[in-house]
Amino acid sequence: MKRLFLDFVNEEDGKRRRITIPNPKEDLTSEQVSEAMDMLISLGALPSTFVKDRAAIVETVTNEFFNLL
Repeated sequence: MKRLFLDFVNEEDGKRRRITIPNPKEDLTSEQVSEAMDMLISLGALPSTFVKDRAAIVETVTNEFFNLL
């Protein structure tokens, strides 16, 4: 499963927030992601004291050995 992690940090106290987007588009560019993060801040999805920190697509692979229930 692929997920897009958008990480923000509060400039005042250093606290962090992460927005996770499942199954991001395959052809996303860093510019598109950066603009989306700016938009989230400007629309008030995060307090104005937060700034962009990091964005990454993370793919996880699960190898299940057993599932008893």
